[in-house]
Amino acid sequence: MAMANALQIAPPVGGNLRAAAQHQPRDRWLLMRLLAAGQSTPKLAERLIEEQGSLGSVLSTSEERLRQLGADSNGIAILNLIRETIGVVLERGAQERLPVEGGLALAEAMFAEMAHLTVEQVRVAFLDAGRRLIRVEVMGNGTVHVAHVYPREIARRCLELSASAAVLIHNHPSGDPTPSSEDIQMTRKVRKALEAIDVALVDHLVIGRKGFLSFSECGLK
Repeated sequence: MAMANALQIAPPVGGNLRAAAQHQPRDRWLLMRLLAAGQSTPKLAERLIEEQGSLGSVLSTSEERLRQLGADSNGIAILNLIRETIGVVLERGAQERLPVEGGLALAEAMFAEMAHLTVEQVRVAFLDAGRRLIRVEVMGNGTVHVAHVYPREIARRCLELSASAAVLIHNHPSGDPTPSSEDIQMTRKVRKALEAIDVALVDHLVIGRKGFLSFSECGLK
């Protein structure tokens, strides 16, 4: 399958600037209502949306940056709670849709959490013998351009969780989910480490603001 055909366009959480602008009024209204519960002012919601561009980007903003923009402890606590709630709901939805034949069943769940991250992060979805989701864990953090991941640590965690398969997931802060040569090399190293313990690497998902890409759908190894 051609790579272009495997690129999945995600919901317009924060795609191009025009799409983001179209969603800003609704994002601003939602953020005002949410922050009002924490007794934050409507002006804060205006400032956050103006600075970050969308509600999705606000939810992915670090606590340090939120404080710099004027968010108080209550507002930050509410945003953290929303982020965690979204993650739990989407992950449980992914569990209900499994078993996983490819990694695409997880992509929508991970998109909401990872598409707007400002640094690269590697997560692994651990699957049981029936290809049902056990859990998703962060296995590496990095910079804007690279995330550090250790294949042996992923293999060790598979053994601890009695996982029979795994899906590798990481984001591109640039927004473009096209895999780099480093992504391909990382996939091969992780696959080799997992094959040594008879665990299958089902897929590698690359997530960006513009959408997500599946290695298995692209025929990448």
